[in-house]
Amino acid sequence: RRQAARRGGGVAMESSENAPASPEQGDDVVPREAARGGEPAREEAPQSSDVDGDASASERATTGDSRERREEGHEVDAGNAPAGGDDSEDDARSDGSDSSSEEEVSGLAALIRKLALKAEEKKAAGGDESALSSAPAAVAAEPLPPVLSSFDLRGVAEHIRSGKCSNIIVMAGAGISVSAGIPDFRTPGTGLYDNLAKYDLPHPTAVFELDFFRSNPEPFYLLAAELYPGRYPPTPTHHFVRLLHEKGLLLRCFTQNIDSLEAAAGVPADKIVAAHGNFDSARCLSGHAACVLEVKKHVDRGEVMRCARDDCDALVKPDIVFFGENLPERFGEKAHSDFPKCDLLVVAGTSLAVHPFAGLVNHPGEDVPRLLVNRERVGEADARVRAMAALVGHTAGLGFDFDSETNRRDALFLGDCDDGFRELARLLGWDAELETLVEAGKAETRGGKDAG
Repeated sequence: RRQAARRGGGVAMESSENAPASPEQGDDVVPREAARGGEPAREEAPQSSDVDGDASASERATTGDSRERREEGHEVDAGNAPAGGDDSEDDARSDGSDSSSEEEVSGLAALIRKLALKAEEKKAAGGDESALSSAPAAVAAEPLPPVLSSFDLRGVAEHIRSGKCSNIIVMAGAGISVSAGIPDFRTPGTGLYDNLAKYDLPHPTAVFELDFFRSNPEPFYLLAAELYPGRYPPTPTHHFVRLLHEKGLLLRCFTQNIDSLEAAAGVPADKIVAAHGNFDSARCLSGHAACVLEVKKHVDRGEVMRCARDDCDALVKPDIVFFGENLPERFGEKAHSDFPKCDLLVVAGTSLAVHPFAGLVNHPGEDVPRLLVNRERVGEADARVRAMAALVGHTAGLGFDFDSETNRRDALFLGDCDDGFRELARLLGWDAELETLVEAGKAETRGGKDAG
């Protein structure tokens, strides 16, 4: 679904149930039907990362595609076939499917080679060189040297110590806040979506859908009480981001989190882009600003708040981006201006399942190293898609490339975020500074609770 774009405005997000847009995100009332331009809506990422390699940061962050965010599906277990089936027939079908896929890939490869040969022949015969030279040149292109000495934390630490980094961008997801005591959203059994089952929601993400909120706001207020800033201390990962700032290396921290722990760790507000909003401001569904202190009092009491204006009785909520709402304008503005300057991208604690945030991994230049610190591998393109793209020399925009022979810039640490960043701090010689910040953050949180 496409909507016309205009830089600087907001595009209505759609929920998995096609919830209409809210008029908030700015002082003007913008119904979904009239929303145009600005920030694209959040959507669930495909299995591979965003594959539009030709789009620049400015094109993709400010294009204004109205996209639908859908809840993640579950892969079907191929081993759970219906009982009583003919194994030999199943095997034959499976073999046939594999054979068909292989033939399709090899056929495409043959077609590309054939086109390249025809281009060479036409060029030799005096054809249009400008239109044809790209295909054979891409096939014969020499591999570029690696950007990192090794594709791990040690390689990234060496790159930082070399002085080549002064504009590091951090992309943070819910995984960086887990050790603070805040559950993430998607982990089976412990994630917030699983734990919301007790509220009898039609589906877990309904708690962040405007239609559901209008009809039943209580579940969101109960969830907000769990997530409200001030209850949890920043984690070592948050404090590592602060260290990057103190060392003069942090350009920006783009965060999906609504817990404001980056700010609690001491990262300046101008260095933070809260892609999905937070509790720092609030308004009613008709767009009128609300007192944040009053919102917190209502959340603490578990009471739903309505607009205080005499002429309005609309529901009030913090400026957290719901499905069907506009992303903050600051997200597109900073993505447009920051990523061309980025000289190291650090991605941490995210499933890269929500766009447009997930697509940012493809915005740095092709010579910019990228580090993923996560419990699982995410954001990789399918191996065969990457192989086909390599045949024509076009692998940009295909997400992370950890295993391929063409990897020259992507480093990986699998494990808890805090463990990864503690090790990176040790390799950089910052470990003592990091632990000092961590302990100070814990003490400050305890003091705030006692005062409350």
